[in-house]
Amino acid sequence: MVRLFWLAIVVWVVLRGGLLWLGWTGNPDPAARQRVLAHFTADDIARGESYFRHGYAARVAAGYWQVGLLLAGIFSGFFAALHARCEAWAGGGFWGGSLLFLLAFQTLYSLAMLPFSYYLGYVCELEMGFSTMTAVQWLWRWAKGFVVGTVIQAAGVLLFLWVVRTFPRAWPVLVPGATTGYGVALTLLFPVLITPLFYEQKPLADGPLKERILAIAAQAGVPVEGIYEIDESRYSKHTNAYFTGLGSRKRIVLYDTLIKSHTVDEAALIFAHEVGHWQHDHMTKGIALGFVGGLVGCFCLWWVFPTLQAEAAFRLQPLWSAANVPFFLVVSMVGNLLLAPVAAQISQHFERQADRASLDLTGLRQVFIDAEVRLARDNRGHLLPHPWRVFWLFSHPPAIDRIAMAEAWTPPAHAPAGSARGEP
Repeated sequence: MVRLFWLAIVVWVVLRGGLLWLGWTGNPDPAARQRVLAHFTADDIARGESYFRHGYAARVAAGYWQVGLLLAGIFSGFFAALHARCEAWAGGGFWGGSLLFLLAFQTLYSLAMLPFSYYLGYVCELEMGFSTMTAVQWLWRWAKGFVVGTVIQAAGVLLFLWVVRTFPRAWPVLVPGATTGYGVALTLLFPVLITPLFYEQKPLADGPLKERILAIAAQAGVPVEGIYEIDESRYSKHTNAYFTGLGSRKRIVLYDTLIKSHTVDEAALIFAHEVGHWQHDHMTKGIALGFVGGLVGCFCLWWVFPTLQAEAAFRLQPLWSAANVPFFLVVSMVGNLLLAPVAAQISQHFERQADRASLDLTGLRQVFIDAEVRLARDNRGHLLPHPWRVFWLFSHPPAIDRIAMAEAWTPPAHAPAGSARGEP
């Protein structure tokens, strides 16, 4: 089992390195380049490549540093000793010892990664012209994110450990339900508790954009609890939009940078894309897929854990012990990369469905194309990614594929308003 573990680590190292290298080289196919040049300039391509490559060495090193530290802590016995010390400080109780260890581990882990986070998240973004923060502002935001993330992660891990400890026979079935419920609660609470900690969130102002958005929502029959604008410009110049919430608590959130840099039609069409996610119920489907994946993972863990625990080198304690967290963090990192194509292809399928829905709702084919071009330029998107990276890692189809979809799109029988305004 130890040899199999190290083989998996080697596979992860090679696979990650290969995917990073393909990111550097991009797509060498001349035909692909000509497709991109039909909508973008050579400078657009170069700007996207420059953005991806900036800080490349640090990005390569960060992942290996991360896993290397975890492995060193596991096999040296450092994490096992830290857990024993935390349990002693807490008087031997499950809750106190587990919580203290998780807080200590997360603190050490985050501080070890802080230099990479600062360089990649602030220095590189500033040098590329995106960050609008000072170093002090970035560190304050990082500190808030650390506190919020630690609380959320510790609560989730403690929930898992408690279920395993309390239900030693039924936990493989109960854990997926408990963690799914926890995820749903976070989804509902995130916009009202977490987002305000980082952004000023306000209802979208009355005007042409709000009117267009409400008309699209009404046309689609999608109830919208609220349309909000957040001040991303205080952090960066990146543009984006997203939806959150479930049931009657759905809401759309637009970056103020997107509203400022896009026309009303483009911003409304981006909203229509989010409506497409609602129409296809992607949030519910994602939760259901997560539950099934959790169920499969729990039964695999139930089956293999006794063998893993028998290996003294892993220093594993009973499954409900927080001391095992570093080991399973490494396992999850390896497993996530190996299984990444499954998640990537599902996500890309969802995004293609939402893209088509946005065109069906608006009929704005040329506006869709213009919006994709502007989004890619504004965010310095990698316009010629290697096909294997797209297949393995991308949550969205590349910009040129989305544009090609729009060019091939056929208006539905009852063409929406966009066609009446002269859209092809």
